[in-house]
Amino acid sequence: MKSVRSVVVALVVVAGVVATGGTLFALGAAASAATVPSCVSNQLTVTKGVSQGAAGTIYTPLVITNHGRACAVWGVPAIQPVVGPAHRALGPGARNNSVGQMPVRHVVATGRSVSVAFGVSETGNYTPSSCVARSADGVIVSLGSFLQPRFVHMAISVCTKRASTFTRLIVAGVNGY
Repeated sequence: MKSVRSVVVALVVVAGVVATGGTLFALGAAASAATVPSCVSNQLTVTKGVSQGAAGTIYTPLVITNHGRACAVWGVPAIQPVVGPAHRALGPGARNNSVGQMPVRHVVATGRSVSVAFGVSETGNYTPSSCVARSADGVIVSLGSFLQPRFVHMAISVCTKRASTFTRLIVAGVNGY
């Protein structure tokens, strides 16, 4: 049987670690999840992960990496397909597929990432008249006050008359799920 002292020591050790979406981040003695400041746009970058296909939709993780001090972020990124050097909007923005789910506050350590699975439906899934497919050069990604709009290059085909792209709540890690 463990002594009371060893149980107390174990609890103190666990108190210095924050679990966020399956990822543990050590915060040090003076910090806690509640005191970590919100992320700011200039400490974050956005990159494209490896795409995977499933049932007529291609999912590409959009990875948001923290290059500053530990910070917190949450929510659903706004993602808009764009075309041309002026990044003109092309069709509707990505539809939020996490409606009704509660956002998780992610504490992101320096060099760590959160991500979102950005889905693009195959335009051939729709009738040509209800879709009107066009090629986009990439997407503009933003996340509330955390991330100002950023361009991410990716050649995709999207519908211009209906939503054919999807987003959801960010998650810990780089795979979008």
